Amino acid sequence: MSKIKSKWTIVRLMVFFAILVFTYHIGQLLWGIIAIAIVFWIFMLCDCLQRNINDFPSKGDNDKLIWSLVLIFLNFIGAVLYYYLVRSHVRDEGQVC
Repeated sequence: MSKIKSKWTIVRLMVFFAILVFTYHIGQLLWGIIAIAIVFWIFMLCDCLQRNINDFPSKGDNDKLIWSLVLIFLNFIGAVLYYYLVRSHVRDEGQVC
């Protein structure tokens, strides 16, 4: 093997291992973010299911059912919507969350 080919082989191996290590750390970060999102979603779903019907901002008869379905089908996006539209609105009114 010539000297030039061996240098390029070493460079390719270094790049390969650098990419491998980089993606491993990014993967660990993504799993952490996913775990936090799932915990947040479960917390918002539990909050919705435990909340009285009269504690929802519009005080409709089907609000609890609608928000439960939104949380189940939209997952994290539904949890964020629920947090900003229901939970923070109730907190602003002075009720205990």
